[in-house]
Amino acid sequence: MTIEVERVPGEYFTPYIKDHDSGCVFFFHEDDITDEGADAFAEAFTQQAIRWKPRPPSAPRGPQIPIWMELRADLPDDCAVIVDDHPDYIRYLVRRGLIQQRAADEITRVQSERSPDWERTPARYVARLRAL
Repeated sequence: MTIEVERVPGEYFTPYIKDHDSGCVFFFHEDDITDEGADAFAEAFTQQAIRWKPRPPSAPRGPQIPIWMELRADLPDDCAVIVDDHPDYIRYLVRRGLIQQRAADEITRVQSERSPDWERTPARYVARLRAL
């Protein structure tokens, strides 16, 4: 699954998501997200997509889960986005300055509306043998 984040110049528009066969693209106006923010969210959204898959067409829709972003000035120096991912909610903690609050509010509202069409998959861990 490929998740992309695009910054688009020109006349202002509200952020939105467009699906394609192998994932989706999150579109933001260039005033709403920085280059660093776009890169960080592409990574965070891709990791989220590993845990949340589209429901099979024959499956009933699930519950709508709340999703929100908190813009924070106090994240560790090496953290751009921290995702607190649970079956009943998703919370993003985001370094202030990477995204505008209006864009954060809109894109999480859209994600929350889409959430009944997702299902959370179990975590899968692999321990590898060390080469001798």
